[in-house]
Amino acid sequence: MKDIHMRKLGLLTPALVAGALLTPVGPQAFLTPTAHAKPSPAAVSPGVNGPIALARDVAGNVDIYAADPGVSTGRLTTDPGRDSDPSYSPDGQSIAFVSDRDGNNEIYLMNADGTGQTRLTNTPSADDLTPSFSPDGRYILFASDRIGVGDLEIFRMKVDGTQQVRLTLTAGSNLQPTYSPDGETIAFRSTRDGSASEIYTMNADGTGATRMTNNSLVDESPSWSPNGATIVFTRHHIANREIYSMNVSTTATTRLTNNAVSDYDPTYSPDGSVIAFVSDRGGDLGVFQVGGGEPALIDSAEDDFDPSWGPAYVECQGLPATIVGTNAANETIVGTPGPDVINGLGGSDFISGGGGADVICGGSGVDSVTYSDHEDGVTADLTGGIGDDGSDEDGPLGARDSIAADVENLSGGPGNDTLTGNSQDNGLVGYAGDDRLVGGVGEDFLLGYSGDDVLVGGDDDDELGGFEGDDTIRGNDGSDLVTGGYGDDNLYGGDDNDSISGSRGGDYIAGGGGVDIASYLDHGAGVVVSIGGSSGGDGNAFDGPIGDRDTVTTSVENLYGSAQDDTLTGSDDDNKLEGFFGKDTLLGLGGTDLLVATDSTKDVKLDCGAGNDYPAQRDAIDPSAASCTGATPPPA
Repeated sequence: MKDIHMRKLGLLTPALVAGALLTPVGPQAFLTPTAHAKPSPAAVSPGVNGPIALARDVAGNVDIYAADPGVSTGRLTTDPGRDSDPSYSPDGQSIAFVSDRDGNNEIYLMNADGTGQTRLTNTPSADDLTPSFSPDGRYILFASDRIGVGDLEIFRMKVDGTQQVRLTLTAGSNLQPTYSPDGETIAFRSTRDGSASEIYTMNADGTGATRMTNNSLVDESPSWSPNGATIVFTRHHIANREIYSMNVSTTATTRLTNNAVSDYDPTYSPDGSVIAFVSDRGGDLGVFQVGGGEPALIDSAEDDFDPSWGPAYVECQGLPATIVGTNAANETIVGTPGPDVINGLGGSDFISGGGGADVICGGSGVDSVTYSDHEDGVTADLTGGIGDDGSDEDGPLGARDSIAADVENLSGGPGNDTLTGNSQDNGLVGYAGDDRLVGGVGEDFLLGYSGDDVLVGGDDDDELGGFEGDDTIRGNDGSDLVTGGYGDDNLYGGDDNDSISGSRGGDYIAGGGGVDIASYLDHGAGVVVSIGGSSGGDGNAFDGPIGDRDTVTTSVENLYGSAQDDTLTGSDDDNKLEGFFGKDTLLGLGGTDLLVATDSTKDVKLDCGAGNDYPAQRDAIDPSAASCTGATPPPA
């Protein structure tokens, strides 16, 4: 059997590990078009700190224990054989470990409380060592010398022990494999290049091996930070062992411990705030934290070693969460290529489930789910459906993502997406493709972005914008702000008092119930607009040639001009016409009208037209207002 060295545990503060913390993307950035990009896959956060599983040697008998730092320790195995190398599953509900109880080292699996101990490998003539879970909890990596040449190679198997597949085959040994948080990369220890031992990475299928360290010393025991930016590992010096960190992108290393005794076998806490490691600095082997000094994080009269820091148990929609945020920070959380159960917990989180049928909970805070990495059209809603969110990239209809109702914001990808909100205040962004966005109850923000989109508001005061493409936008109930953007858009305010801006292109503008405004404040040149008076003749050259410009219908009551010289003409209904800056001509026609020309600029003409009208609001330098009498002035 292989000699498995005993070790002692400790912790590192994040200030000592460059790049260990994430810069969160909050809801405001989520709703900004320039923020539309695939989130970095190195952004998975496993979450809240739970117990530490460890091996403890009591009078020569080694068993697995679970310890809550500073709280309690419980024994999980009682076999007379040697049980060691525990590894928590991502949801904290299972522990894989090594045992020689049947004569040689094999991989076993048990529940987190020690029950249900099951043998997963059965190679009587070989040793299977160093198990480690995939981030989605479906696979276990391990090292084995079963190929019969004396060297260790890395294997992968399903969590039930089936489908055992070899991933490496080289001269020298490959062992201590561990997945990156996104499941796409494996870090491991190898002697394949004739070195004493170096840290390598490879793709999840065993291809693309890359040497990450290069020196004459032994480097071993790699452990990923939760954000995937850093690997901590052990380096053997002549007199002792110390903990180092490595920037994954640059391979630059930093020494984190410096003691006369040995510090080794680091493991990150699930929230990434500290690193546990083994040390004999207290006289016997125990668990410490880097930068934490004395006393030990976990210490006893016996030797403790092989630490694995598990997550606290968190659920999402009744399932154990495999990827968890924290209760305080705003985080970017990215799932694996397979199915995940994600709970953002506290803070305003930005979540990308990736491929597979994911179960997603936002937790408290204003949370966002994005499908920016999906090429196919996405259908997703925030009402809490089961298996109906995502696209074919997540699975067949009915077996796709399940987004909980505690997520507030949702964005699509480059395909034709259908996104639906819930009763909260939602942000829905379609991005590329011809998208359909439906807000529902709550004060919602809907942005189509590019493509010919359909946007539908709900019962409250919504903001809806098409941005690019020929869009159809309906505000529905509530006092809505409707903006067309670039393209020839059909814009409808709906019930209540709405403000509608066509922006560029030849737009059809209809108000609906309530008192509605057609606004040209965003036009950089003077406009000519007549309510119900011209088909394709409203606006200016920004909207197209005459005949292909805007059409402002009679369901609009009020007009706002530009900052230049405008001609605004009302209808036979009650209108408010406001020119703002520039030398304006304001013509009320019929109805009870109000003309507003208080811009400190001398206007061309103010004429309320037929009927009783409110006194014009004008500057002293403006011409006299014609026919603006007979109605009681409106309240200030």
